Parts: sequence; C-alpha cells; structure tokens
Amino acid sequence: MLELALNSVECQPTDISRLLGGLQAAEVGVGGVKRSNFLAAVTAGAAAVGAAPASSQPEQVLFERLESAPYPHPSRAAGHVYEGRLFDAAGHYSDSTVAIAVPPGFVQRGSVDLIVHFHGWNNNVRAVLDRYQLVSQLAGSRANAILVVPQGPRDAPDSGFGKLELDDGGFARCVDEVLKVLRTRGVTHASASLGNVVLTAHSGGYGGAGGVLTRGGLNAHISDVVLFDAAYGYYDAFANWAKAARRNHLLSIFTGDTSTGNTALMGMLQSTHPNLFVWLSAAMTRARLHTRAATFILTTDVAHDELLQKYRWYELFLGSTALAPRA
Repeated sequence: MLELALNSVECQPTDISRLLGGLQAAEVGVGGVKRSNFLAAVTAGAAAVGAAPASSQPEQVLFERLESAPYPHPSRAAGHVYEGRLFDAAGHYSDSTVAIAVPPGFVQRGSVDLIVHFHGWNNNVRAVLDRYQLVSQLAGSRANAILVVPQGPRDAPDSGFGKLELDDGGFARCVDEVLKVLRTRGVTHASASLGNVVLTAHSGGYGGAGGVLTRGGLNAHISDVVLFDAAYGYYDAFANWAKAARRNHLLSIFTGDTSTGNTALMGMLQSTHPNLFVWLSAAMTRARLHTRAATFILTTDVAHDELLQKYRWYELFLGSTALAPRA
C-alpha cells in the first residue's frame, strides 16, 4: 500500500517536487485493490451513505440580481482582452446574478452556514450548477448550509471577480445582501446570524477565493477552503489564512495542471513540525479527510473539468468540512 502523510514524514520544500513525481508515477492502486474499483466504491458510497433523507421540502434555487455581485466593476469597464480577443463589458461583465441554493430539508437555526463557490473560465452560474451537479451534491452531503454561486466573468477566459476580489469588504457586503434575501424569503429566521463559511473554487475561481481571503472582511467566519485544481495564484493568501488559526482547513485536489502551484503551497505551509497531508486520490478515505491539517490530493486520471462531479468529490469534500449536518 502506498500511503504518504507529511505529518509523519518530514520534508523540506525542495523534497516535495520529487515526492510528487514519485506519487504520480506510483498512482496505480491501494492495497492491491484496483483504482477503478476503489473509485467506483467511493461513488456508490457517496450516493448511498451521503444521500439526503427524503423531505417534503424540495431544494430551492434562487437567481438574484445583487448590487454587491462581482460585476459590473471598474476593473472590467473596458472589457478584457485574452489572446487578442476582446470580451466586452456588456456581454461578459454586466451580469449581477448570484445563485442561491437551499437544500431539501434545510433546518432553520440561530445561525446560517454558507458555501460560496467560485467558478472557472468560460462559464455562467446556471451552467455551473447543471454541469457540476452542485445542488444535488449539496443535498447528498447532508450539510445544513446554503450554496451561493456568484457570477464572475460570464463565458469569458478570466479569473477576475470584480468587487469580491478587489474591493475591501466586498465579500462581507455580498454575504450581508445574501442573508437579507434569505430572511426576506423566509428561508432563515429574521434574526439568523452568519455561521461558518466554506469557500470552494474550481480552476480560475482561485481569483475570487484568493481575493476574499485577502480583503473580503469575513476571514473569522471562513472555516474551510476547498480548491479543485485552482492553485494558480494567490499563494500567500491561501497559506496565510491556513496558518492563521488551527481551525482553518485547506483542502486542495489537483492534477498535473496545478502541480507547481500546489507544491508551492506545501512549501509555504510546512513548518519545523510537519503539519500537512499529501495523498493519492486512490488512498483518500472519509476518515483521512476528517482533519483540520492542510490536505493535498493528487489525481492523475480525472480530468481538470471533471474533478467536482465525476466521482461526486464536491459532495464528499463538503462532508469533511466544519459545516453542521441537517440531522
């Protein structure tokens, strides 16, 4: 069995690149179990064990136009040029939609937990919810939390997230506006306060998550950051947040696309006392995910754009966060 936990093996930053190379070459199976069989079992388990109980209350998905949404924003008033093509403001940076998904069986409590997801390039919120099955995966996770997906660059190759990335306190204002919508719609109690916040980011969504951690104004509420092949930048922001409090949990699953960025994060996070885990995806278990130490997971046979949904890893990872369950 190939298992590597960096909390039991001390590694210097220069060791991690060689370590990742060895992991990638060795990712063939666990304990004699074929990788394909293992992942099929994980998927089946997520569907059976993680499935939300039947409820007379269906999920509710709202599409709200919020003033505090990422766009429009001065940073993209003239649009954005990528590889010689102009993505104009009217078509790509004027949509102020924020999707808000309430899972079936959501329980009103004194505080409300939020999951805020930052999408990647060339996408829009409705396509993101559909392609990555985020609403059903939220339901399956049993987290008593509400999913918020702000529209970033609409169908454009861009990692900028406008107000949420660049404005001091921009994230706090957006969350406040979302909470007002929830109270007005009767989803939460009128007096409900903000509880834990989990940030998730896929690919180019790192810009939104990194900006939020840098200047969003709500770091005291952020309990978990989950990156899906999203270590392209903002390394200081992710590392500094992860080191700021013992409760802060960084989980990053990655392919070869972001191996360099994840190696950089590992080097920034390790201390004189080893304090992080590195696993192959085939060695990933629910028990191993339930840790507050930084966790990095390498996969070599799941495509960049299938990380969230192919094996329902979004659902699995939400179940390992500090979010309270519905039951």
